[in-house]
Amino acid sequence: MRRILGALGALTLAIVMALPAGAATTTVVVGGDTAAAENNPGWLFNRDPSNSTPYAFTNDEASIGAGSVYIEPIGSTPADKFIAELFVVTPIADIESFTYDFLIGDGGTAADAKEFYLNVYANFGESDDLKYYDCRYDLVPTAGSTSDWTTVTFDPTQEYQVTTRGGASASPYTCPASPADMDELSAGSNIRAFVLNVGDSSTNDAGLDGHYDNVVFTADGDTTIYDFEVDEDGNGVADTAPPTDKDDCKKGGWATFDNPSFPNQGQCIKYVNTGK
Repeated sequence: MRRILGALGALTLAIVMALPAGAATTTVVVGGDTAAAENNPGWLFNRDPSNSTPYAFTNDEASIGAGSVYIEPIGSTPADKFIAELFVVTPIADIESFTYDFLIGDGGTAADAKEFYLNVYANFGESDDLKYYDCRYDLVPTAGSTSDWTTVTFDPTQEYQVTTRGGASASPYTCPASPADMDELSAGSNIRAFVLNVGDSSTNDAGLDGHYDNVVFTADGDTTIYDFEVDEDGNGVADTAPPTDKDDCKKGGWATFDNPSFPNQGQCIKYVNTGK
């Protein structure tokens, strides 16, 4: 097991600290789908079963906290890949940055960094905010590692590969290389979703695996850190190893456990003594 990085504890959930000018930073533990449906705020993982490859939240590796989401080796079917969608539906003018960390697994090499790419789906102001997209921006990493985490940053003021949507739902304008410039063509343009991918829908990515963690979204002065962790009970708190000694329960230690969790010190000690 590689060295687990980071200083955030396993119980990190919605920790808010005041920053200058009213800004705040919030850390949210993600252990599965958090959006009720497409375009609702939050994450959806591999919602299209026709091309999904297995994934799991594990404690094998971490950029922050104790775990990450692990994308298992991709199969030989060309369509197989991993897709994690974060629906934000936020004005481009409010968005400052979006970053994520990735680690290439044993089934890949540093040359596979390009397979851990980001799609950004954006709409012009005169289009429906929930339209699939007018402009799709692609951020493809040029460097990565099988031993160390790599951070990728999306800055809406920079230029990226861009696709202008055609067909029956065509974009009303040719998309500019810089997402921020969409507002100059149509005020009120927005970003609908950020989408993390592993795999390029070809047989070239067969056997590739890896991890994502520490996704950071900053908009309108506020920052949300998404910490991918094991959360089997789905309560939004990272699961921790059970207590093994009565001292683990004392001095407030009983409150630091989840799955199982304890209402008080006595119940924690009872678990150590009986396993129940």
